Amino acid sequence: MEHSEAYMKILPYLEKMRRLRHTASIIYYDLACVAGKDSIKDESELLNHWLAEAAKISQDKDFIAIVKEGKEDKNANPMEKRLFENLYKEIEFMEKFTLDEYLEYRNTISDCNEQWRICRPKNDFKGWLPYWKKQVESSRKVARKMMKEGQTPYDTCLDSYEPGNNEAFIDSIFNPLKETLIPLLKKAKEKQKSYAIPALKSYDKIKQKDMSLRMLKAIHYDMDKGALMESAHPFSDAFAKNDARVTTKFLLEDWRSNVFTCLHEGGHALEFQNWTDEMFENHVENMATSAICETHSRFFENIIGRSKAFMPILQKDASDALDSELGKIDPETFYHLMNEIQPWLIRCEADELSYCLHIIIRYEIEKDLINGKIECEDVPAIWKQKYHDYLGVEVTNDKDGCMQDTHWSEALWGYFPSYALGNLYGAMIKEKIEQEMDFEGAIKENRIDKIVKWMREKDYCYDYLKPNDWIMKVVGKPLSAEPYIKYLKDKFE
Repeated sequence: MEHSEAYMKILPYLEKMRRLRHTASIIYYDLACVAGKDSIKDESELLNHWLAEAAKISQDKDFIAIVKEGKEDKNANPMEKRLFENLYKEIEFMEKFTLDEYLEYRNTISDCNEQWRICRPKNDFKGWLPYWKKQVESSRKVARKMMKEGQTPYDTCLDSYEPGNNEAFIDSIFNPLKETLIPLLKKAKEKQKSYAIPALKSYDKIKQKDMSLRMLKAIHYDMDKGALMESAHPFSDAFAKNDARVTTKFLLEDWRSNVFTCLHEGGHALEFQNWTDEMFENHVENMATSAICETHSRFFENIIGRSKAFMPILQKDASDALDSELGKIDPETFYHLMNEIQPWLIRCEADELSYCLHIIIRYEIEKDLINGKIECEDVPAIWKQKYHDYLGVEVTNDKDGCMQDTHWSEALWGYFPSYALGNLYGAMIKEKIEQEMDFEGAIKENRIDKIVKWMREKDYCYDYLKPNDWIMKVVGKPLSAEPYIKYLKDKFE
């Protein structure tokens, strides 16, 4: 692919930015998986140093001039056009802040997240509250500075993760989804009473680590180009072209958590490992929006990982890695065990049917919080009420309530909707794959690599596009909740 003059000018900056991101990713991975509690502050400061170095590029006058030139360059190829659009968006952000203001904002986030790590295990919302209030107020100021005509502060948060999205659009998707899910959940819970679901046994980390590796192998995650470690909050990251790492966590009393965490984070990493050479050559890797990324993680976790077709693979691996007694369970019973509907407190451990309600609750709260309709101290009570009304769950503490996710401590406002949007996109992609190949047969044959190949050639290769353009390329239709609602009704009604 030929490159424009503007692209060749900006290439040295892009190479430097890539190295800085790589370094920051390694530090963050170490911070989450290795660093001791007394070293967190020092390592956070190191991370902020490299993030600041990256931010300096966005404020470089020559860099800005080249980006603006590239944005208007009619000879730029499609990938370059998207690249320059994305870079210009970053410049717009940095032009509104001095470097000192940016560093102050980053330090406020680091302080809040560090205090969250300390306070959450102790269920100490009051101890965390002053740090969170300071960070929220700082985030509101950033959002207000980024607002354009007709936007709310929270619209700017959504737009930073899903370009073009706003409250009105998300409401139009989430409101009917909520209206469907609340009664469907009650109906499915009643139906489940007729199933015999075996009690769970506890398994140590050594056995569960074996299970982790088996799950990653089953979906064709390449361990030679990645790594698996344990972290308090599981995540995955694309460090470099040949380095896509994942983390998991182990609940000794519920081995299913590790299974679906590995399928989820492995689904993310499969996307990273299958970006095309062309994407790296044009520096458009890592440009997939949050919802596009969550599409692929939720796809492998649920649409594949919780499917009847995948159960024989999962059951055999569980029998070999954890306990031979698991292999003796009736297949239909094992399927219900892996798809147990059990609305409860923790989003990451939520069953497939209730998951989107966890997201909708967070969306409704953070939207009002950033828009200034509610304050931080109001959140625990609102959270408890919504969990009661939507999920029928009583929240007894803040540790497993509004403090459970790291997203709010890290100021990731607008990210949560991405998980639910990913579910919707995933159902649309499933329908498309089924039109072109034997989707269920590929899973039953333990040939998930066929599905990965399809995604590499017809999905991942368009990751750099904006969400609306991406889904049109992949399935030929705009986003709709209908395929996902049909998928859930077919499975649970």
